[in-house]
Amino acid sequence: MHRSTKFKKMRFLSFALLGIFGATAQGQSVHELFGTDKFHRAYTETSEVTFEQFQELAWEAQARAALPWLNLDRPTPPQIARLSASESAGPQYRSVDFRAPLDPSVRRATYLLISADDVVPVTPVELKGTASFDFDPGMTAVTRRTVTGTVVGKASHAVTTAAFVVVGKPDDVKDARPGAKFEKRKPAGPAVYDFTDGSRTVTWTPLSKEQPDVASAFSFRLAGQQLLLVKWEPEVCESSYTLFSVDAALKPIASNDYDCDT
Repeated sequence: MHRSTKFKKMRFLSFALLGIFGATAQGQSVHELFGTDKFHRAYTETSEVTFEQFQELAWEAQARAALPWLNLDRPTPPQIARLSASESAGPQYRSVDFRAPLDPSVRRATYLLISADDVVPVTPVELKGTASFDFDPGMTAVTRRTVTGTVVGKASHAVTTAAFVVVGKPDDVKDARPGAKFEKRKPAGPAVYDFTDGSRTVTWTPLSKEQPDVASAFSFRLAGQQLLLVKWEPEVCESSYTLFSVDAALKPIASNDYDCDT
């Protein structure tokens, strides 16, 4: 789990470059898929939408430019005193957030935000990063430093949910159907879920023992591929999503969990 205070209570694990049609490992939880190289995880925080960038960005250089008062390599005691602590991350952990202008490579692309019931354009406006430090017991030397971040975007209209961002244009989206019928069967035993799509029913049986309850489902086509976004009822996380490809069967291809208690 990423320990930055910026992503507190967020399952912000290392980026998993799974192919969009990659197979799910036997027994793997849908909550362990993370994003893919096509669908990047997105988050809502206050009025902002943030998402993991598609381009290689020099986050450390961004931090050095945005934090001129801080020696990233050897912070002085007064500088360390200005850093934020996190009780859950341990006594030797400190961090600082920063904002930075957009990299031109980010600005050149067009993006779509996939939320619980819509797909809308999102325009990047700036970068949002965090520099994190682990210090030695004496709090004098840095033993580990990481600099990470996300892109801050503005959706074309106000949104209260965010699941994924994909590079694309509104014309790429067809047959958007909020309120799709995706239900868990009632009988006891292993969970089975049915997606009713017109006259056909497409089934998904989880490989793990999890049996989450469905909050909502949203079906749409993106560049010709039918997809189903499922928002799960809160358990450990307030915001929990799984994206499925829809063919002869449902196949989970990406997940995003945040606002988590663990």
